[in-house]
Amino acid sequence: MGEVQVQVLKNLSFDVLDGEVLAMVGPSGSGKSTILNLIGGLDQPNHGSVIFEGTDLAKVSSTQLTRYRRKHVGFVFQFYNLVPNLTALENVLSAAQLADDPLDAEEMLVKVGLAERMHHFPSQLSGGEQQRVAIARAVVKNPKLLLCDEPTGALDFETGISALELLLQFNHDLGTTILIITHNTALADVANRVIHLRSGEIVSTERNAHPLPPAEVVW
Repeated sequence: MGEVQVQVLKNLSFDVLDGEVLAMVGPSGSGKSTILNLIGGLDQPNHGSVIFEGTDLAKVSSTQLTRYRRKHVGFVFQFYNLVPNLTALENVLSAAQLADDPLDAEEMLVKVGLAERMHHFPSQLSGGEQQRVAIARAVVKNPKLLLCDEPTGALDFETGISALELLLQFNHDLGTTILIITHNTALADVANRVIHLRSGEIVSTERNAHPLPPAEVVW
């Protein structure tokens, strides 16, 4: 910002393992969103590397980043980011059309419990239903990597648990690698591994030998 430089991430290095559920936990300002943007190909680092299957995303062109996002990454945002003038089905179809090997859009909406609501617009859906559409939209691309930015942040407790159950269902059924960033430490209990962040640095990494089912998580 002008002459002011803010170093968001510092000496940070970690792996995301194929097929795992990884939670990154930290307070606001700890660098979680920046990490998600870098892994998702929405941004590139000033220094260092972000390597996906042997390709350094820090060194590729914007066109290659676009292809990477389209082919390999699904995003689930805290505030859904649905297109308001498209129905639930059309929102999911819009993502499916970007993918090389998409799943069936209607089937994805059935899987998230919206068989009777797929022709409704976002304004006609509850917050929990909109988040389910967002999850279906992310998964329909059949991505290798599902990036979730505070996926329960805008939901009440029971609806948040339902959203977590859906994410873990797709991890189990499809082998999708899931990265969840959150300030809610309780969510980390469902993950295979947990990385704790503070001020742009990793302060600890731990493995959950027995991840909890979402129904047993309380916050």
